[in-house]
Amino acid sequence: MKPTINQPSLFFWILLLICNTVFSQENNDSIPVKKHKVNLTGIPMVSYNKSYGFIGGVRGMGFFNVNEKDTISPASLAGIALGYTENKSWFGSAFSQLYFNEDTWRITAAVGLGKINFQYFDASGSDEGNFVDYSNVTDFYYLKGMRKIIPHFYAGALLKTQRSEVVFESAPDSTTVTHANGFGVSVLYDSRNNIYSPTKGWKSEITFVSNAKWMGSDELFNSIRAYANYYLNLNETMVLASRVSMFSGLGNVPFTGQHSVGGKDIRGYTEGKYRGEQVYALQSEYRWNFYKRWGAVGFMGLAFTEKPYSGVLPGGGLGLRFRAIPSRSINIGLDYAIGKGDNGIYFRINEAF
Repeated sequence: MKPTINQPSLFFWILLLICNTVFSQENNDSIPVKKHKVNLTGIPMVSYNKSYGFIGGVRGMGFFNVNEKDTISPASLAGIALGYTENKSWFGSAFSQLYFNEDTWRITAAVGLGKINFQYFDASGSDEGNFVDYSNVTDFYYLKGMRKIIPHFYAGALLKTQRSEVVFESAPDSTTVTHANGFGVSVLYDSRNNIYSPTKGWKSEITFVSNAKWMGSDELFNSIRAYANYYLNLNETMVLASRVSMFSGLGNVPFTGQHSVGGKDIRGYTEGKYRGEQVYALQSEYRWNFYKRWGAVGFMGLAFTEKPYSGVLPGGGLGLRFRAIPSRSINIGLDYAIGKGDNGIYFRINEAF
C-alpha cells in the first residue's frame, strides 16, 4: 500500500513561495522618501534548491492602507505569483494580508493552483532508505480572521480547503485523490514596534486545527502549531531576533498530518527528507544595517522531529538585505543556508520571521 503524500506541507510550500521576493520602484537614494497611496512592486523570481532545481517566475505586490486616515494600522498587502521550476513543477496564486480599523482586525486570504513534482523519503526500502518521486496537482483556499481583544492580544478563526491528485513515479497508472479541509482557532500576542522590520518586541501565536470529516477531509486528526519570536534592539544598526516553534499532530496522525523540517523555522532543508508527527525548532538571527539601506544577516538553529525521531538537525547561513521601500520599512533579501546533507537559496521579502 502506497503512503499518502504530505498535503499540508505542499500548502505551506506555496504560501512560503508567494511571500519571498520583491523589488521596489523606490530604489534610488537620490529620490526623497514618500509614502504613496499604493507602493507597487514586482520582480522575476529566480531561486534554486536541490529538490526543484532552478525556480523562475514573476510576482507582483502592492502595499497600501485600507483607510488613509488610519495612522495606526500597518500597511496591508495584496499580490499574485506565477512560477515554473526545472523539474517541471508550476504554480499560480493570489494572496492578501489586510490590517484595518486601527489594527483591530487582521485578515489573511490566499488561493492557489499548482502541479508540484516532489519526493518523500522512504526509510523502509533499504538499510539507508531512498527518495520516492511523485507528482501532485492541487488547489487550495485559505481564510483567517483575527480581532484585537485587548492591547497586543488577538483571537480568531481560520478555514482551509485543499484537493490533491497524486501520482507516484513507481506506479504512474494509479491516481490518489485526497482532501484536507479543516477549521481552526488561533490566539496571537504581538508587541512588535514594526510589522515588516521589527527591532523590538514579541510575536507569539498558537493555533489549533481540526481536519474534520464533516468538512470533507479524508482523515480525522487535529494539530497544534505554536511559535514565539523575540526581537532585541542591540543598538541603532544591530538587532538580534530569536524564534522557537513547534508542531504537534494529535490522535491517529496519518502521513498527510506529518510536518516537514524547513521553511522559516529552519533554513537549509529543502529535500523534504525529515518529517514527523512532532517537529521542534530553535533559531537566532543577527541583523546588521551596515550602510544606508544595505544590511546583512547571519543565522543558525537546531531542529528535530519525533515519530520518527530524526536526531538533531543543525542549519545556518548568511544573507544580504536591501531596504526597497523605506517609507514602509520593506526589505528584500537573499539567503544561503546549509543543513545536514542539504542546502538552499532563498529570495525573500522582509525577514524569515
